[in-house]
Amino acid sequence: MTRPTALAELAEELTCPICLDIYSTPVSLSCGHSFCKQCLQQERQLRPQGPFRCPLCHSQADPAAELQPNVQLRSIVEKFLDAPTQGKRENGEMQSEDEDESSGPEDGVILCDSCLQEPQPAVKTCLTCEASLCQAHLSKHMTKSHLKDHVLVEPCDAQVLAERRCPQHRKLLECYCKTESVCICVMCCVTSSHKNHEIIPLEEAFGQVQKAFPETLKALKKHEAELNQRITNLLKQEDEVEAEESLQRNQLESLFEQMQLQLENTKAEVLRDLKQNEEQQLSKIRTQIQKHKEEKDAASRDIQELNVLRHQKDVLLFTKAFEAIRSRKRNAVPTTAGVTLPTPPIILDALTTDTTLRLFQQFLADTKASFIELPVREHLTVSVKQLNGFISNSTRVSAPPRIHYAFSYGQMAIEKVRSNQSFSGGRHFWLVDTSNATDWKLGIVQQSIECYLGTSGDRLHVFKGQAMIADKSCPAALKVVRVELDCRRNMLSFYDASVKDGDPVESLSLIETVSIPSSYPAYAIFYTSGGSLLLL
Repeated sequence: MTRPTALAELAEELTCPICLDIYSTPVSLSCGHSFCKQCLQQERQLRPQGPFRCPLCHSQADPAAELQPNVQLRSIVEKFLDAPTQGKRENGEMQSEDEDESSGPEDGVILCDSCLQEPQPAVKTCLTCEASLCQAHLSKHMTKSHLKDHVLVEPCDAQVLAERRCPQHRKLLECYCKTESVCICVMCCVTSSHKNHEIIPLEEAFGQVQKAFPETLKALKKHEAELNQRITNLLKQEDEVEAEESLQRNQLESLFEQMQLQLENTKAEVLRDLKQNEEQQLSKIRTQIQKHKEEKDAASRDIQELNVLRHQKDVLLFTKAFEAIRSRKRNAVPTTAGVTLPTPPIILDALTTDTTLRLFQQFLADTKASFIELPVREHLTVSVKQLNGFISNSTRVSAPPRIHYAFSYGQMAIEKVRSNQSFSGGRHFWLVDTSNATDWKLGIVQQSIECYLGTSGDRLHVFKGQAMIADKSCPAALKVVRVELDCRRNMLSFYDASVKDGDPVESLSLIETVSIPSSYPAYAIFYTSGGSLLLL
């Protein structure tokens, strides 16, 4: 036998079974096996609970009492290390190891738990021992007959190992609770809250989820398809909104061009409102699109995870991962083609455009208010005293009036009828048929101040308190009067709303607008000296 071969064999005999390096301060256990003193101490620290056993033969030993220095073995090691050939070999190995160390371990590499000084990458993880092993320690592990039945898997870290044990009892998760859909240990079945639950073996649970796998995958694909359709519909609605808003914009531009410089300031305000409304609508749609895209991405990720999980052979990992995916919350896809959009703040069509042009002067003052808040039509009623008592909610005011309140007309006090409804805010209008009444009066009363439109013969008069605001000729065709109250702007307007040639828009013409006090509530008032007024 040559000297190098003999030295190599001797070096193998002088190698610590734990660190796989030449003995350093060798000590012996009662079973006769020797190890580095530091290796045994670290081995004991790694397993602080339970009796300490020999890492090789697993016989029980007390390291605190039995770590006796092996003087003879230490002497042999010292002589071996002093040999020139060995020294050169050691230097060569150290240089090679230094080069390996310079590269450093790769990120995410699981290291061997048995290598104490310079851990090597693990090639397997023993689930029974809960330890990761390099190739050298795995070879030693496999040579022991009582370790051959241990379960070996691909290298995994301590967190994965911990997930395989019950956090309460530290036992392996070998059962499945169908009541709570969780993996449990044997102790949980008999001692914990799962005692009276439906428990099955983990292998049986694995078989059941395998059967449910295709249906779940099919449902997710259907969910993804529904989300795709939903997004398509929303994108179509987005285009329609943009097209409609573009049309509205063009109509507004045409209208403002006809009004020229007088409408420039109002034009900017209205376009800003239109743009804001468009942004609100598009924002609502895009929010839905983004939401559904995120849900679609989540569904796609679930499908990818399920496709990857299809090849998972580990029963526990498959079951836990599948249940985690299946239990994720997924919102139902709405069946409507789009989202509900708010009512546009601007209502503009050909009819409105023509009317606006004919009411140009009034439009200048009311454009912004009209676009933002349209007046609300009110169907007023009054309480009229008859011979047989009171009739509430009547829509007819007849002569002579018999209600308590009186307002002055010149030097003569006359009675008037007050509406049952009152107004303190907003914009309102009501219509009154005057075709069957003579010398009538329509208006409002605020506390003790009246403002009204009235007829006397062939003249129209507008009064505010005792002051006459306007005196005009009464149109012979005046049959319907529109009274419009704007509480926000403190304005009261009277319109001739008589229908001409069947066109209600053509019939609307301004009679007079009056500024009123800001004292509310306001009530509508009515009076006729002959015939009757009909509240429409």
